Amino acid sequence: MYTYIFRYISILGVLLLSHTLSAQDGASEVIPPDSVRAYKPLLQEQEIPIGDSIIHKKFLSGLELALDYGKLLTLWTSFESKYEAGINLRFFERIVFAGELGYAELNPLKAYDNALYYTVRGSYVRLGLDYYTSYDPKSFYYAGLRYGMSVFEDEGQFLIDSEFWEDYQEGFGSADITATWFEFVLGTETYLKLGKSKTESPKSRFLLGWKLRLRVLMDFENREEPRIYSIPGYGRTFNETVPALNLYVKYRFGN
Repeated sequence: MYTYIFRYISILGVLLLSHTLSAQDGASEVIPPDSVRAYKPLLQEQEIPIGDSIIHKKFLSGLELALDYGKLLTLWTSFESKYEAGINLRFFERIVFAGELGYAELNPLKAYDNALYYTVRGSYVRLGLDYYTSYDPKSFYYAGLRYGMSVFEDEGQFLIDSEFWEDYQEGFGSADITATWFEFVLGTETYLKLGKSKTESPKSRFLLGWKLRLRVLMDFENREEPRIYSIPGYGRTFNETVPALNLYVKYRFGN
């Protein structure tokens, strides 16, 4: 009797186990493949940092110091000496607040007829904004505006000689002269590659660039005679629009 009961229980257990396994196989086939694809982006963790880098950009993303090495080439000339440096604050990687400070002393040859010498010297400052965009991972171009102001002085002396009277010699000059102007700026710059890098990152701390400026004179009261020859930071006073070219090297702090 017990033998028959044991056989019946064994047969019933086998039937229940087979039914359970078949139910699990059927349940696995019910889930459509589209539902798996719907959750696939959640499993790809490498895509999350890319999205975060686009959405969460730093407000202040860098500090930059610039030196105009083109101006330093004038130190080897006898008619002008110029110095210019700048500091930039970069916001959201693309917007740059630019400040530029410089000093110039000019001794133009034959600035005036009968002039024994003429000198104009002074300092200037420019403030403005640039907007950057990249055309490859290492290079950028940008456009911007500047407001410039210069405070300077000039002096000179001229000689009028005569065969009939004594030679006439007199000095002239003005102090605390001011001038203001606007500038339109277009430029480009690229990261310098210093040595062999073991990583694929194109970035270093140094950038090399150049910029074109178109300066438009705003407020400046020139003398009648003799007229002021040049404005430090702006250029010659014979025209109210003056183009210029700057060559610079820049060091960047931060990312």
